[in-house]
Formats: sequence, structure tokens, C-alpha cells
Amino acid sequence: MNYQTKTLPRSQIEILVNVPRDELKPFLEKAAILLTQEKPLEGFRPGRAPLEIVKQRFGEYAIYERAAKLYIEKNYPKIFDETLHKNSETVQDTLEPIGQPEITITKLAPGSELEFKIILSLLPSIALPDYKKIASSVSQEKKTPEVSEKEVEDTLNFIRESRASLITVSRPAQFGDAVEIDFETFDGITKLNGFESKSHPLVLGEKKTIPGLEEKLIGMVAGEIKEFSVKLPDNFHDKALTQGPAGQVSRLAGKNITFKTKMNLVQERKLPELTDEFAKGLGKFSGVENLRISISEGIMLEKERKEKERLRIKIADEIATKTTAEITEILINSELEKMVSELKNGVKRMGLKFDEYLSNLKKSAGDLKLDWVKDAERRVKIALVLRKIAKEEKIEPTEEEVQNEINRFISYSGMPEKETKKIDKKQIFEYAYGIARNEKVFQFLEKTNFV
Repeated sequence: MNYQTKTLPRSQIEILVNVPRDELKPFLEKAAILLTQEKPLEGFRPGRAPLEIVKQRFGEYAIYERAAKLYIEKNYPKIFDETLHKNSETVQDTLEPIGQPEITITKLAPGSELEFKIILSLLPSIALPDYKKIASSVSQEKKTPEVSEKEVEDTLNFIRESRASLITVSRPAQFGDAVEIDFETFDGITKLNGFESKSHPLVLGEKKTIPGLEEKLIGMVAGEIKEFSVKLPDNFHDKALTQGPAGQVSRLAGKNITFKTKMNLVQERKLPELTDEFAKGLGKFSGVENLRISISEGIMLEKERKEKERLRIKIADEIATKTTAEITEILINSELEKMVSELKNGVKRMGLKFDEYLSNLKKSAGDLKLDWVKDAERRVKIALVLRKIAKEEKIEPTEEEVQNEINRFISYSGMPEKETKKIDKKQIFEYAYGIARNEKVFQFLEKTNFV
């Protein structure tokens, strides 16, 4: 066997392989055995028919074709490994294959040599800028978060409201009340199946439903029936309607629909007083002041997390912008598939169906991919940058750090224990390894004492 390599555009390598007839002979015999094992010949045990008989039955070309596949299957790893070493002085940093190799048999005929070519897509070679200088410069922009008294008070009020007691009243409903309603909806005289509810709970004034609906309920008393019209928002999408015909949601968006509503219950919400006893009942707090401090610290931690994330995004973007790299189509397509998968999972967590979600957007998955090409290219470039920096600085996560990311992924996914056993271990390891490695790269870049 002999072969030649040729560098192609867009980070690809072509390997042209020539296999002499004699070198292929053992594979011809193996191919004949396999063919007769799959389709035994009458009068012979599976795999025991003479080669000449097999040629007559299956045709000589079929044997050569199977032999070629067997040869390639066995020798491809060796060919690639030798290619790696042969080119190590020039392309060792880039000769990392991605995706599946494209293998094409270019010459195959009984009694003749075998020729085939392998096209490998590789991680593109990239030229990094002075990433330490960029990271140091961006890190100087770090803002020190502050927590206002209003933010603490708003959180305290939210806690009190979540623990409000409810007192049933006979007076008309007003803002701040908790109510329960039955309702049906109509588009003209057509009832909207799936867009109805019994004993539907609402807190008037929270604005967690269709704009304008809560205002129509003000003044109603328990037992009262009322009919009114509400205009649906232009971006309206109701989960209940996803069970109906595709396109129904977008058809109703922006239209006036009729609500036939019955007020079942009106309850006044009485907020608990903010006392030391109330604070102690929430957990390990000694009193109101201790609760305030804890809330302030929690808000501060969240603001610091967001500021850290903002700086990391800016560092990565600025390094990527100044990095020279030829982003290959295979990487962009792979990232687009990942982005669609992320969206599908997000839609599923909202309890929606992906097809009907797309129908509401009036887009197909292909349309989304076209919209996302630039973002996918950016994400790929940042991933390559972080990978390259890790290689340059010899940054690797520990086994414990990788395992922690695996555990975090499984916990976040909410999958039952039985389902977690079905996860591709190699795939989840590579995912967790990448997350843990990138975290360490960012920790490295966040140092501000680079010389």
C-alpha cells in the first residue's frame, strides 16, 4: 500500500491510497466467506463454499467490493496515524479530525489494484492575538455591583405576598385580590376549544395573564356572570391552544375575542407583618435585620455572577474578533444542530410542542438555522479560541472537576435515574470535559497581573 496526502481548502486533507492486487487477496477470501455466511449456498455450510463457486453465485465484482470495504475498515486507522506522523512538523496542531471521514473508492475492478481517497475535515488552524493583554484590558472594566434599599424592600414584599393569607369577601373584586373564575372564549360565534378553564386562579394586578383581562374583572362579585371583549397581543401564544390545529395560535394573535366569565371567588390578600417572628419562620434567621442582610447578600451574589458573565462574554468576543481562523462548514452545521436541539429542549420544558411553536413563529427549523448562521459561527470561533488557549497554556480539568460537571448536567436535566443510564458516556464526558476546561480557561484569563 502506498498513499499521498494533499492539503485542500477549508481545513481538509485528501489522502489518495493505492493498494496492489496481491495485498488485497486475503481480503477477497474473507469477503467470500462473509457473503456465504450471510446468504449460504445450497450444498455448502455457511462460509465454506470455494471461492470460484462464490464468484459464480455473487459475481466477482461483489466480492471485490466487499473486500475493498474490509480493507479500508482495517487499514484506515493505520493510514490516518501514519499521515499524522508524516505531517507532524507542519500540521500537528491542526490535524484533529472532526465528523466522519468521506471515503470514496475511485478504482475497483477484478484482477486490478484498488484505489480510494479519504477526505478528512480537520479542526481549523487559528492564529490567536495577544489574549492575555486583551483579557487584562477587559478585566479593568469590571464594575462593582451595589444593592439598593428598594431592591431589598421589593424582595421582602415578594416574600410577604407569597405567604399572604386569603380571606373570602362578598364585596366587588379590586386590585390586589385573589380570584377564581370560570371562562370560555369565542372568536365571533365560534367557541375556542382548548382556551377555557374552570376555577382559574388570578391575582388582580400581577399582570400575569392576557393584557386587559384583569381590568375587566374589577368590580365583579362572587356568582356574577359577565361577557366582554379583549384584544389578544400580536405575539399571543397560549399553551392550551397548542393542542388544537397547527396555526391556530398565530391566527388569533392581534384579534378581539369574547370572554364569557363567571366570578367564583373573591379573596382579600392579607400580608403578614414584617416582624422578627415572621423572619424566624422563614429559616435560620435571628430576626428582620438578619433577613435583610441575607437578602442583600443574595442579590449581591447574583449581580456579581452577572457581571462576571458579562466580562467573560466580552473577553471571549474580543479575542475571537481578533483571531484569524477559517471556520469550516461542518463545524457551523454541527453548531446549528446543537442550537436547534437547545431550543427544542427549552420549548419542551415550557410544555409546548416544537412543531406548533415553529408554526406560531411562522418559521421552519431550516429558517431558524439560516437566521442563526452568524451566531453559530461566533460560537464556533469562541469554542476554538478557548480550546487553543487551553492547549497553549496546558490547561486541563481534573477528573473531579469533570465529574462535578457530569453530576450538574444530570441534576439539571431532571431525568429519572433509569434514563441517565442510557446517556452516551463518551458524549457526556466530552461535554463535561469541555465545560470544566473552559471554566479553567476563563479563570486563567481573569487574572489581571499578566506581564
